[in-house]
Amino acid sequence: MEPNLVLSLGSAIAVLGLFYTWHKDSRQSAETIATLAARVTALEHRAQKTDEVLQELLVATQDIKITLARIDTKLTSLEQEFNRKHNT
Repeated sequence: MEPNLVLSLGSAIAVLGLFYTWHKDSRQSAETIATLAARVTALEHRAQKTDEVLQELLVATQDIKITLARIDTKLTSLEQEFNRKHNT
């Protein structure tokens, strides 16, 4: 074989090898990006659910505080009334 032909075949094989490697890497990168995008979506969904649960807990805590304030007010009123009846 002529040296130029061998050199040309070697160059063609090298170019094909580079193209194959680039294509394989880009496909793997696309798969990785798709996987990461799915994970981000799942995490965003979980974060939204967590925010909703925290909001419900905050509302429940506020309701408990209001109820405790009413109980405290009633107990204070009953205590004052009891003290007035027993001090007179």
